[in-house]
Amino acid sequence: MKLQEASDLYILRRQMAGEKFYGPASLLRSFCRRYGDKSLMSITATEVKEFLDGPRTGPATWRVKYGMLRVFFEYWRRRGDVKMLPMPPTAPKYTSSFLPYIFTKQELRSLLDAIPRCQQRPHCQMSAVTFRALLLFLYGTGMRVGEAVHLRMAQVDLDHGVITIRGTKFYKSRLVPLGRDVQQLLLDYVAIPGRRDRSDQHLFLSKSRAAIKRAVVERSFRRLRQLAGVHRNDDSSYQPRVHDLRHTFAVHRVTDWYRQGADVQSLLPALSTYLGHVDLASTQRYLTMTPDLLAEANRRYQQYVYGGCDER
Repeated sequence: MKLQEASDLYILRRQMAGEKFYGPASLLRSFCRRYGDKSLMSITATEVKEFLDGPRTGPATWRVKYGMLRVFFEYWRRRGDVKMLPMPPTAPKYTSSFLPYIFTKQELRSLLDAIPRCQQRPHCQMSAVTFRALLLFLYGTGMRVGEAVHLRMAQVDLDHGVITIRGTKFYKSRLVPLGRDVQQLLLDYVAIPGRRDRSDQHLFLSKSRAAIKRAVVERSFRRLRQLAGVHRNDDSSYQPRVHDLRHTFAVHRVTDWYRQGADVQSLLPALSTYLGHVDLASTQRYLTMTPDLLAEANRRYQQYVYGGCDER
């Protein structure tokens, strides 16, 4: 099978499954313009790397392209058309000075308290009830904003407390189990009087019962943050974002594990899978984000070194 044929079939099958798949399809077609006439099985890691290292490809784009091709070749490997994945072993290393903002519990309460004032304007597309449910959902699951606003009722199993995320960032799908508090939050939200849910309907709805755009959530959160008086006091030029609820979820989870005496290193792979990270390194960077987390890690280390106990 030629690479071009394999690419066309793969794009068709992803789109027939209900995915838009526009961005990945564009990247695959770009890859095929280089090597489309070659057989799928003959593609080498060197050729893949040449495509990944192409012009105007920064570190973030490199990782996106890498994730797309890895999932593409894995699909054909499982069907026997590729014996080994022709992927370079590692992504390029780079450093970033950007640090996500980690909300304190008090700041989270301040944000929730300010929601009625934030959404009282007549032209607001989200009701206060929906905005509150969405923010609590993001903090309670660590889900990406784009994943949350695109969720449909068919992906939400509230009886068993499980959500299915399909083909999002890095083109990975995963199951997200819900804690009891988040499960009850959604049960209460979908039980709002007058709401008639269909399987193809979005979970979070605007006042007009349409899907909520990510840009609307981000714009609303900026207004909410200002009303709640939540802002950065460091040298960063970035103010707290709604996406930082995802980072906050991860840091608070790891901090709680330390306080509970859990084996954090053995739990990190599970957290990485839960968050949908492409590799463990993306999760491990949360270990140095807040003074509270560092204090708990240091307390564990001190206990291990001077307390004469086994590190768990």
